[in-house]
Amino acid sequence: MYLISQLLAHQDPNAPHTLLTRLVITFIILCASLILAGFFGVLAVVAGYLVGVELIGLEPVWLYIPMVLALGIGLFSGLRQTLEYWRDHGHG
Repeated sequence: MYLISQLLAHQDPNAPHTLLTRLVITFIILCASLILAGFFGVLAVVAGYLVGVELIGLEPVWLYIPMVLALGIGLFSGLRQTLEYWRDHGHG
């Protein structure tokens, strides 16, 4: 949020956002969503390893599922937030 606020502080509040500003904000939104989802994916992988592999005896290949699922949800969330930004904000 700090990066976005600093980027927008140099712009006229009544003017529409430039294409460069929109692309930078889109990049920040997508990166933040993927990093957050990746963190929760790693937590799910650790829990899955402790329960699934160590206790139950599943194959470690099953640990890809929570990570891929978390990154998929993060990408979907980021794209939804980006679409909302492009549609509803920055028009001046």
